[in-house]
Amino acid sequence: MAAEWLAQVVLPWVLASVMLAMGMSLTGADFRRVWRHPRRVLLGLALQILALPLLAWALVLLLPLPPMAAAGLLLVSLVPGGATSNMFSYLVQGDLALSVSLTAIAAMVAPFTLPLVMGWNFELLGLAAQGFSLPYWHTVGQLLLVTLVPALGGMLLRGLLAEATVQGWLPRVKLLTGVAMVGIVVALFLAYQHRLPALVSVETLAVLMLCMLAMTLGYRVSRRLRLPRDSVRAITVEVGVQNAGIAMLVAFVILQLPALGLVPLLYGLLMNVPVFLWVFYCLWRDRQLVAVTDRP
Repeated sequence: MAAEWLAQVVLPWVLASVMLAMGMSLTGADFRRVWRHPRRVLLGLALQILALPLLAWALVLLLPLPPMAAAGLLLVSLVPGGATSNMFSYLVQGDLALSVSLTAIAAMVAPFTLPLVMGWNFELLGLAAQGFSLPYWHTVGQLLLVTLVPALGGMLLRGLLAEATVQGWLPRVKLLTGVAMVGIVVALFLAYQHRLPALVSVETLAVLMLCMLAMTLGYRVSRRLRLPRDSVRAITVEVGVQNAGIAMLVAFVILQLPALGLVPLLYGLLMNVPVFLWVFYCLWRDRQLVAVTDRP
């Protein structure tokens, strides 16, 4: 009962609060910046919306995943980045405005694309024949209520408040919602730990490979296109860090299939391992460059 209450009641409210905080952090300048550097935004969106699902399918074909675990991995690949990706972009001194813009645009697109593509995935995995389906408009409505509507509400709230008030509140709101998101993931992990795969399992391998390969893809492609260093870092994080909370919302709340939400839950925890390693590498590299520059 506690697990169902966490998944079906607490999770949607926490996700909505995170999106509200993201909306409060957006300004008109963020979207004007998109038009000044459209190539960077289009590249980030293409990698996240097109390349990442194809990468997930490659892993599904490569690894002997059970059908429900495969569906969970594909579901993760269809959700947008979240406040976590913005936080990591900040930590690696990436282009935070680009990161926030990519997150915002992907969050606006995902409610319409996710149920459609996930329905195709169910068919390709043979799960549709077993009665698994994702009602399109019902799913769109649910996702809009916890993603786009709170984000727009946050933008509206920012417009109504004085800028000094926003700047005073925003760090606290981001911290509070970030802690709440981490808390709900940990709480769900504890509630469903008896059903989660073992840490040494093909599901764990799939989750880690998806995150690491996605980050590598984002880094290599953006470097090859000679984007600025801060943009490379932002795109690397945005492609590799997905909002597992939305995937869990679809599994636990909309479809009420806890088995489908186990891989997204595992991803929500394990994605932090390669991303933190990337953060430490970037900070170490920056210190090395500073040391070389300061040499007499």
